[in-house]
Amino acid sequence: MLKAMKPISISNLIATTSHQKIEASRRVLFLNLLVYTLTSAAELTIGTTDHSTALLADGQNNLTGIVSVTALIVGLTFSKRPSDEFHLEGHWQFENLAVFLAGLGMFLVGLVCVWEGITQTLALFAGRYAAPLKGQAAYMAAISGVSMLALCWFNHFIAGKTQSGSLAASARDFLSDALTSTGTMLAIIGASLLRIHWIDPVAALLLGCFIIWNGCHILSASAEKLSNGFNPQLRDQIMVKMLTVSGVLDVTFVDGRYSGNNIIIETEIVLASEDSLAKSYRICKSVEQVLQVSLPILYCCIQVKPAPSAKMANQSLAVNWQPR
Repeated sequence: MLKAMKPISISNLIATTSHQKIEASRRVLFLNLLVYTLTSAAELTIGTTDHSTALLADGQNNLTGIVSVTALIVGLTFSKRPSDEFHLEGHWQFENLAVFLAGLGMFLVGLVCVWEGITQTLALFAGRYAAPLKGQAAYMAAISGVSMLALCWFNHFIAGKTQSGSLAASARDFLSDALTSTGTMLAIIGASLLRIHWIDPVAALLLGCFIIWNGCHILSASAEKLSNGFNPQLRDQIMVKMLTVSGVLDVTFVDGRYSGNNIIIETEIVLASEDSLAKSYRICKSVEQVLQVSLPILYCCIQVKPAPSAKMANQSLAVNWQPR
């Protein structure tokens, strides 16, 4: 009968640091959730009473922020769970799964905004849109824009200190929300003061397209991690660092994959054929330590390939040589 598998021996330092980053990210995300809830509720209420399609689209965009932040909080909570028999590497990948679901929700809400913008635009040109806009919608959009911009800076600042991928993504989301609210404000001002009423539904249509684009960007980035995609430039940098380790003669293969925001490296290195098993193990651990200095690498799966000795090389030449 086979023995139960033990959890993989990952870096305790990286795991502890990752847990600390996750906890710090969760605290900031709860603040984001509060701001998103208050802003979206106010925009949807004022947008409905003020007959502003653009402000309603912006409120729906911020509503996706609630879904995104909630998904991230849940994903980060699950990613903190320790390893078990089903997840030997841990539960870090729940964070990427949460980001993917948040991006999918954003994409679907963007489709709804585009549909409403199209229907309102067609209704306007058909003469069936007579509800006047009020200026208070512009004030609400301005408040939303300033709030989102402030949270964008705050998330970016904390993400830089903690190296949190979730907060960095949240900062980009807040920046897009700030730009969206600014565009909404300008559209409402143009519709209410200049009496150019077609600006409001057209702005809602454009904002819906922007939400779809942003959702596709998040989907693409998270799907890349979930499908074990890895940046070729980062792979080359890792190879260069590995070659600096004493005893490593060559690196024949390097690949990486993400487990949450952490990295797992799979590689094959060439060592001297006369190196003992103990020495080869020490070199492998040195490679792992060198990489963990600058990257959040949980562990390295290293295969050792012995370099051909001079005797074997001469024998190979003797076998392959044929007189003319």
